[in-house]
Amino acid sequence: YKGGLEPFGDDVFAGSPTTVAPGTGIPVPTAYTLGPGDVLRVQLWGKENQNLELPISRDGSISFPDSGPMNLAGLSFEEARQQIRKRVSEQYIGVEAAVTLGELRSMRVFVLGEARNPGSYTVSSLSTITNALHVSGGVKQNGSLRNVQHKSNGKLVGTLDLYDLLLKGDSSADTRLPQGDATFHPPRGKHASKADADNNPDT
Repeated sequence: YKGGLEPFGDDVFAGSPTTVAPGTGIPVPTAYTLGPGDVLRVQLWGKENQNLELPISRDGSISFPDSGPMNLAGLSFEEARQQIRKRVSEQYIGVEAAVTLGELRSMRVFVLGEARNPGSYTVSSLSTITNALHVSGGVKQNGSLRNVQHKSNGKLVGTLDLYDLLLKGDSSADTRLPQGDATFHPPRGKHASKADADNNPDT
């Protein structure tokens, strides 16, 4: 690059690719859609005290003790929490329930275009565009950070300008990636160097 300046933002996302993007420490939104592989933790207290770990099976249900299966796949976390609380109140007199999410399912997404290591990656079901970028090791020097594309079934769903995130802290376009979706990194167009960013932090 001219003057030996490194493009701004390259070092933030560069690294060695990994196989699984960690999902720990990420707040789970109440609108999160449950699916097979997710694990619900249910704490019962009152006349009966228990801590249950209930994985959602391939058929989309959990096996609730003494009261049969509950189909939860496709429900939001908040909807499932309400249904479990209702069943507990009906089945167990004097018992209350607190419901949280434990282990989250994993899924496959694709990182394509001018990525350092394009291909298919296993990530957490809460992973976003930037999580996929981290797990794949970042973009090539000629890859764009200004126009990261989110694609689903080959169709453009949205775009992310990583300079908005790096310079302004705006992560609103850093959307979650559903199973099988892809991030596509086109060739780099106009870019800023680190010196440009240091001298013009608001641009």
